Amino acid sequence: MLNPEVWSFKPPQHHFSIEKRNYQKTDIPNTVESHYFNHSISLVLPDTVRIPDELQTCISEDTDYYRINEVNVFDLINKEFIEAFVKKGELSLLTIENKIDVDNSVAITPTGHLILSLLREDFQKLGLEGTVSFFDRKVHTRYVVTIDLNSESFTPGKKNYEHTRTSLKERFKQKFDIIVSWNPPDENLCPSSVAAWFHERQYDVFLCHQTFQQNIEYSLRIPILSEESSNDQFFEWLGVFNISGNLKNSNENDYVNTYTCPSPFMDVGQVQYLQWTGFFTRKQVTNSYNAIKKYVSVQQTLPWCALHVQGFLDSPVSWGLKEHSFYTDGDNSYTIVFRPTADSIIRRSLSSNNKPRYFQ
Repeated sequence: MLNPEVWSFKPPQHHFSIEKRNYQKTDIPNTVESHYFNHSISLVLPDTVRIPDELQTCISEDTDYYRINEVNVFDLINKEFIEAFVKKGELSLLTIENKIDVDNSVAITPTGHLILSLLREDFQKLGLEGTVSFFDRKVHTRYVVTIDLNSESFTPGKKNYEHTRTSLKERFKQKFDIIVSWNPPDENLCPSSVAAWFHERQYDVFLCHQTFQQNIEYSLRIPILSEESSNDQFFEWLGVFNISGNLKNSNENDYVNTYTCPSPFMDVGQVQYLQWTGFFTRKQVTNSYNAIKKYVSVQQTLPWCALHVQGFLDSPVSWGLKEHSFYTDGDNSYTIVFRPTADSIIRRSLSSNNKPRYFQ
């Protein structure tokens, strides 16, 4: 028996991108638009006594989503399903409880791409065109199949569609537990229509609700984000706050308890921390972005406000259609810090897009 090469992995490199942006612009940052599978949304609001209703309702209203068990992948290319939910409005669908680095995974992005992240054996049985995983540098154990459901050529009767449907129905027997959310193209359509479609096909459908937590910290020292201050130290402080929900009175993490606010800093009467956890579409995050932008624009005395969005660790993609890996880091998140009298700062975590580093 041949001895395989023995490879060791170096510790993953943490990589972040920083962008400054005029938050008064009417368009939405590409960071928000290209991040499809959002697991939690957090707001850090210094020097805020009363939280505007709009900041809460923009996230908490119409954010139910659905869990559907044991879904056949070939049903996801049903022409009726594509016409009703993929081509109209925005559909977000993601496999849950599968590990992206060791299991098969399925997703549909709001841009209408069906993504199959497959182990080599299942990919080879399927017989569809795909590419070797970006992270599979040595032994080709994983492949990615991307199907544009919006393509005019992807329709019943066309060779590509019929070949894909036959492959998925006859050669791919695995079923997936998924979560799904649909943003209709207009208010007259109900978001639950997608759940009804699966229910009519005898699937078990479960309504899911987000969870919400709120903490208030009084008499707290916070860092000031200025042109001269260190972005790294500021975001490290903010990251500790997002992890714990507070920077005092925490018994869960000694590091949090002993963390010292970096300079320059200021003392504020209180800091509000709000976090929603569930499954959020990019439209829902956009609503949150617009609400906090509006709040900051009329509260000129605020030092800053922060919006933090965390993606699913086991999503097959992170930014756009860029492949995501859990092993190298798993973090696919971004933070937007709004400053009333200066540009906002957008910080993206790109660690999960890095290939693992090897040494022999």
